[in-house]
Amino acid sequence: MAGRAGTERRANIAVLAAAVVALVVDVVIGHHVANLVLLALPVSFLAVGWLVLRRYPGNVEGRLLLGVGLAWAVAIHLPLPGAWVVPVGLMGTQLLLRYPDGRLPSPRWSWFARACIGLVVLVALLVTTASPSTPDGGHNPFFVPWTEAFVVLPVVLVGAIVVSVASIVVRYRRASDRTRAQIRWLAVAAVLIVAIYCAALVASLGYDARHPVGGLDSNWFDPHYPLWVLAFQLGALLSFLLVPAAFGVAILRYRLYEIDRLISRTTAYACVTGLLALVFAGIVVGAGRLLGSSSNTVVAVATLVTAAVARPLLRRVQAAVDWRFNRARYDSRRVAEAFGSRLRHEVEATRVAGDLEQVVAAALQPAHVGLWVRERRPNR
Repeated sequence: MAGRAGTERRANIAVLAAAVVALVVDVVIGHHVANLVLLALPVSFLAVGWLVLRRYPGNVEGRLLLGVGLAWAVAIHLPLPGAWVVPVGLMGTQLLLRYPDGRLPSPRWSWFARACIGLVVLVALLVTTASPSTPDGGHNPFFVPWTEAFVVLPVVLVGAIVVSVASIVVRYRRASDRTRAQIRWLAVAAVLIVAIYCAALVASLGYDARHPVGGLDSNWFDPHYPLWVLAFQLGALLSFLLVPAAFGVAILRYRLYEIDRLISRTTAYACVTGLLALVFAGIVVGAGRLLGSSSNTVVAVATLVTAAVARPLLRRVQAAVDWRFNRARYDSRRVAEAFGSRLRHEVEATRVAGDLEQVVAAALQPAHVGLWVRERRPNR
């Protein structure tokens, strides 16, 4: 066992060293700001993978995170069209199939996991040989025209990723509370990534439609984009850092069960922001039509009304969202509020102590509950 652990540790160090060398080469090659920002992706995977392996040596997910970080470090500036397929394929299949404990949902998934690895390699080779040009616009020396006939392989890889996501759903339905909390961390990260990426895509396509560049399609981070579009694109790029962050929180279990509170708070603030925007816009537009103009006074009044309704609206929305998404916190708060109202009318200490123990047991559900009461010494 000690020899195997030493071999695994040396292998992990070798992967990390190779990734560091690739990152150094990336820094030397990449001069554009966007290229340097891309380095945050492999660095985040490598850092989280190393932290996981430091705490749980031999953890499969930690080794996969190191492998994905190495793949991203190599693929960023590798002049091959299919270089990106390897890290994306590993993220979409192997990381999901073995999340969060490093084991497959069942032994019957082992053949599928091995088939996905072979499929990722085949699609990477296909994309590389089927593209006549390299990512930087140069000639692709590996271009083979007849490989375009195998265009169905990328579709099969997408289907494999969908099946891998379905394995997470199957695992969630059979999992314990702790595993479900781990899966919810990953689900929140995925939803945020999709939302941010869609916002950046809409902003970029909208600007391209209004400001075409010589009839040619423009790339992200092109200098012709204004600062606000570049900010959306940068946010979409950095949003992928949420994947290793979710893995790190879930596997290392740091504040793991705060995910329900995070979901409820995010949902509540998003709803309140939308409602306040509607209130503000409704006042400005309605008053503008009545008065014939949108003066500074109307905007000031709309701002004051929005600020006045913000806190009570947030309180009501938060209660409704907690009731739906964070029921444990909602029930605990109701129990504590009921105890506070009873405490105002109770004077007997023994009954208050018993009631307090019942409230703590119902709200926090500890293994043991005890109450220490200081004895009052008689006056001499």
